[in-house]
Amino acid sequence: MTARLLFASTLVLALAACTPSTSDEAAIDDASSDDGAMSDVAAVDAELLDEDAAGDDTGTMDDAADDEGDDAGLPQMDIYLANISWSDQIPSIDAPVNATNHPGYDNQPAFAANSHDLYYSAETDAGTTDVFLFGDASDEIFQITDTPDDGEFSPRELGDASGIAFLHQDADGVQHVTRSDFAGENRSAVLDLDPVGYFAFSGDGEQIAMFVLTEPFTLQVADLATGAVEIVYENIDRALYTTTDGMGAIFTTPRDGDEGFRAMYYSFTDGEIEYLFDLPGVSQDYALVDAPDGLVGAFASSDGTLFYRTTNDIDWTPIADLSAYGLEGITRMAVSDDSAKLAIVAAE
Repeated sequence: MTARLLFASTLVLALAACTPSTSDEAAIDDASSDDGAMSDVAAVDAELLDEDAAGDDTGTMDDAADDEGDDAGLPQMDIYLANISWSDQIPSIDAPVNATNHPGYDNQPAFAANSHDLYYSAETDAGTTDVFLFGDASDEIFQITDTPDDGEFSPRELGDASGIAFLHQDADGVQHVTRSDFAGENRSAVLDLDPVGYFAFSGDGEQIAMFVLTEPFTLQVADLATGAVEIVYENIDRALYTTTDGMGAIFTTPRDGDEGFRAMYYSFTDGEIEYLFDLPGVSQDYALVDAPDGLVGAFASSDGTLFYRTTNDIDWTPIADLSAYGLEGITRMAVSDDSAKLAIVAAE
């Protein structure tokens, strides 16, 4: 990473500026698994997958874009890019530009390391999804995988720069986290666990946190050296990302008593789980960023407004009216390593 990073403990203490209520703390205790048992993931039937309004990796629609879905069930989305400017540690963006501009599903952006090139998943003429790369310097789009009978979702570069990882879904619906070289070749399953919806590697590549489609959905963490898998949290939702320092993963879980979500921190170092903050409105999507002052911040959106907060903030600050740019149905976001470019997924 090119920006300054924080140790995981500092991230937890600072991002948790909004102290969770007693009910939040109770929910953490109730939902966390303390038996340390190895997990045998039961098969999830098709009905559960169809009812998963949040699981766009499984071929169902994002909850913020239910009305935008095509006949195949994938939401019709595009990825927009905006430049980020910083003044007194407060970000602003210029007008987002449609980078993919392609009919159908373009989603799940992730920037390449130290670059403005962007990996993402897109629907093809075959009706399935493949991994693509948007080249920022040339404005060209390159197809990385070509699997007309299968699907690939959630592509991202591996931390050791040895290739990419993505979720591979075969024709029978079996879903594994898979790694490959940068050309999408020489594939191998990261571990034998199915069905995985989303994933986040530790910075050293030795562990992986996974959103697993059990009932209820669970956060499971695997030691890749031993293959040991542990259920660490129950009743999670889809937004799962590695922290900017690689020491932990942040995931979402429904708030008690309303339709919103809260962000939680899992430490790859000691397995501890901490409450971080509530997300604005009913959104569960966010993007982490290293701010110029060395603090870790986050972007989120609600009702067409882009919000930002740093580790010193208690509340979210509105910084842009995305609806004024014609963006609707906003879901996922991503920030480049140099904190200069924001990717936004919005309905076509």
